[in-house]
Amino acid sequence: MNPTLDIPVARLEDTFFEIVTLENSRFELNRDNHRHDFFEILWFTSSPGTLHSIDFSFYPVESDLLYFLAPGQVHAYEGEVPSGYVVVFSLEVFSTIMNPQLRVLFNPFMNSGIRIGEAQKGVLQQLAELMVAESRGDKNYFILLCYLKAFLMHIARTYREAVFAFDKSGQRMSLLFELLEAHYRKERHAAFYASALGITPKRLNEILHEKYDLTLTRILHMRLILEAKREIAYGKKSLKQISFELGFSDQAYFSRFFKVQTGIMPLEFRGRIFRLPERDEAKRFSEE
Repeated sequence: MNPTLDIPVARLEDTFFEIVTLENSRFELNRDNHRHDFFEILWFTSSPGTLHSIDFSFYPVESDLLYFLAPGQVHAYEGEVPSGYVVVFSLEVFSTIMNPQLRVLFNPFMNSGIRIGEAQKGVLQQLAELMVAESRGDKNYFILLCYLKAFLMHIARTYREAVFAFDKSGQRMSLLFELLEAHYRKERHAAFYASALGITPKRLNEILHEKYDLTLTRILHMRLILEAKREIAYGKKSLKQISFELGFSDQAYFSRFFKVQTGIMPLEFRGRIFRLPERDEAKRFSEE
């Protein structure tokens, strides 16, 4: 009997919000690849010299680095548990309090984290403790929303100064990422997204180059590869089925695309994520 290869899903059950110290986290920081059905903020306040992975790429665990994970992203951590906080909240909370500027924080293309300075650290620490106290007490929905929004706005201000200006172009980029998430499987042309944003394809790529040093084509390729890695890692679909669902005309074309973008073939990538002791399982994945 073959082992299940599904990446487990951590669920936010019976609550809409929680904040705990990483040392006491019930969300199992020390574990293999897993996904969330909620939004998560990781704030490390120590530097144990370890790494964690987000969507199969590795990032440092260092003091005063914050990471933002959206539902569906794949996360893993091994080694000594650092000090810090984990903040989790539901999609309903996200939908209620978020504006376009704050949505950018949870952009799945930008996972390298945000480093805060001493000036922000004190304010964020106070807000974190207020959230801890409220979540352990009455857990008033609206009070927690206010604290969380203030927490994110302070981070966004740091983020804006370092990486991103929340001007009209920045707001367009926030909308672009929502459009990409909804249509990347079917729409591969800049004209579609530019039209939805009310600008020309040339201007769209100019903004992307200015803000991220990327083109729309590159972003679309990144999103396709990210989804392909998730599907390959989940283990229940054949390569043929994954290729078709991602909009590729045939499996061979998809495999070549994957190799060009990642440097390895899909089956090799899967082998790095999981140990496949049975040759039939590997054969089924590649040939179905």
